[in-house]
Amino acid sequence: NMEEMEQLMDAAGDMSVTLHRAFDVCRDPYETFEQAKRLGISTILTSGQKNSCLAGKELLRELVSMENDEITIQIGSGVDAAAIRAAALQAKYKDDQEKLNQKLQELYRKEGVNMGLPSLSEFEIFRTDTEKIREARKVLEEL
Repeated sequence: NMEEMEQLMDAAGDMSVTLHRAFDVCRDPYETFEQAKRLGISTILTSGQKNSCLAGKELLRELVSMENDEITIQIGSGVDAAAIRAAALQAKYKDDQEKLNQKLQELYRKEGVNMGLPSLSEFEIFRTDTEKIREARKVLEEL
């Protein structure tokens, strides 16, 4: 909804804005990517429209190649040392730290894409293991 997004961006003023994983359920990731750039969004947090960054690695690579210093793709969902090694994704990343424990009212839901782990409710709160973050960082430093 570009009209509402324009209002939100106006309200954000000079703040840096991240489009969260709602990007992963949009109908057309390329159109949404261009709309986000036009809006002045600085970052898109995405798993490549799949449940994990490994499953979405092809779209992630395409999006990263389209950044052109205009927007940053921040990779999320399943980012760990093994995923970094396997995909060799050299981009900023974020592993989801917490899930909100509330029901979202959605106008559109993309079939087959969970916003959390498929084995857990999308509305459960969980924390990322600190040791897994250390392992992932070590791999990134090696790259």
